[in-house]
Amino acid sequence: MQWEQLNALRGADLNGAVMGVKVRDWTPEHLEQVRRKSEECSHSGAGPESLRRAEHMDGVSRVYPAAKQFIAENADRVQQEKTRDQIGSTVQQSDLKQVVTLDGKGMPKTITIVYGPTGRATKTCDTLSGGIGYATAESYGQAVQFARMCQQVGLTSAATVAMLERQAAAVPSLYKALDAFADRAKQLGATSNPAEGQLKELEAQQQKLSGQLQALQLPNNDEAFVAASKTVTELRERTQIAACGDQAVKAGFPVSWKANYIVMELNSPELFCNFVQAAQRNGAQIRYLSAGLLSKEGFEVKSPKRTVQVFTQADRMPGGDPSVKVMIPVSAKIDGKSIDVTRNNLRAVAAELIAAMRNQ
Repeated sequence: MQWEQLNALRGADLNGAVMGVKVRDWTPEHLEQVRRKSEECSHSGAGPESLRRAEHMDGVSRVYPAAKQFIAENADRVQQEKTRDQIGSTVQQSDLKQVVTLDGKGMPKTITIVYGPTGRATKTCDTLSGGIGYATAESYGQAVQFARMCQQVGLTSAATVAMLERQAAAVPSLYKALDAFADRAKQLGATSNPAEGQLKELEAQQQKLSGQLQALQLPNNDEAFVAASKTVTELRERTQIAACGDQAVKAGFPVSWKANYIVMELNSPELFCNFVQAAQRNGAQIRYLSAGLLSKEGFEVKSPKRTVQVFTQADRMPGGDPSVKVMIPVSAKIDGKSIDVTRNNLRAVAAELIAAMRNQ
């Protein structure tokens, strides 16, 4: 029995033959047949029985385990060959041949990801884990197939495949929801004064979509989503400013003041109505002071410890809406003491005003 012949199984040509059997066809059962044949030969045949027995035991202990390993390795090579053939066939017989390339060994190499009419990107098996963003729904389906091929040959993880499968299943409805959100934001953005209920509904859409994107491991940088979200933020700010101005008017200030800004810190104008809200929130008294013969119009904030009056001069907001004014403090009266407001003492006057608004 020539046990040494089995060493030829190591890394052999799969179409070659060992002991009359093709390398690709060798199985553990073939090896077991060799062992049984060797066992039979050890009991009969030419030469001393002890020598025959020793040769048999040497083959079983030394060659048999190695040959078993060679057979397993060759079986893996056969399976890889079948997988490559299957991959090649799948690519050639489907629309994947337009976007997928294979290397010289038939392994998946690259896929072209499509983003709308002109956007294109190339992904490989090892870069799929980063996702494919806002690719078309068709491209997602192709990417899933490509990822599965990559996984079959050990070039992509199961987690990556699962992520793409989850995203591919969700993007058709997700894209419709994103389009609906963008359209609705555009409609409300063109409205001068959207109803609070409409804005809340739009904000709820935004929050829901943001949660979906996070759950799907998709970035929230879709161009339409970003633009619509910006519109929502602007609408909310516009609504808050309007509500803030209305509160100032209810507090007795002129309608012309509702959108005005005031400068209590150099180069940092702030909505005046914010001062009204802050004072009322803290329980301080704030009221409008009409212009007198010797004074400009202004306002007064009164707390238990101090009374601060500020008189302003209204100037046009540089480059802004002509109807929106910036009120510049020109004089003040703190607990009855009058002072001219300058760049040098503006911060001190502001500190007294803030303390009064805090009801201190």
